[in-house]
Parts: sequence; C-alpha cells; structure tokens
Amino acid sequence: MTTDPMKNLIEMQRSLMEGWMSSANQMMKYWQHMMELQERLIHHATYGRDHVEIDDGPSFTGKYGKRRFDIDPERDV
Repeated sequence: MTTDPMKNLIEMQRSLMEGWMSSANQMMKYWQHMMELQERLIHHATYGRDHVEIDDGPSFTGKYGKRRFDIDPERDV
C-alpha cells in the first residue's frame, strides 16, 4: 500500500484554499456590516435633527426668526 505524495499535496492545497476563501468571505461580510453601520450613522447625523426650536416670545435667549409670530419672507410670500 503506497501513498501518492502528489495526492496529499493537492489535498493540502485544496484545504488551504477552502480555508482562505472562508476567511475572506467572513471578512467581506464584516466589512459590509461596518459600511452599513457607517451609512446609518451618517444618515442619522445628517437628517436626525429636522425639528426647529420655536421660541414662545421675546426673551434674552430668544433669537429673531425662531419665534412663532416672526415672518419668514421665503416661506410666507
């Protein structure tokens, strides 16, 4: 009973290639997940603050244009 050294070498190379492909596939999944998280973070940071603070009346901290009775020329025309 003789063993073929080429068969063993090819089998070792095949198993190494399968392991490399599996680890590369897992790395790409992690990378895709990281990109999706970054996209959600950027979307949340950009569009998460869509409310406008409205001041109820004149005060020391009130800003012109933020009170409910102020006129916005671009909106109210």
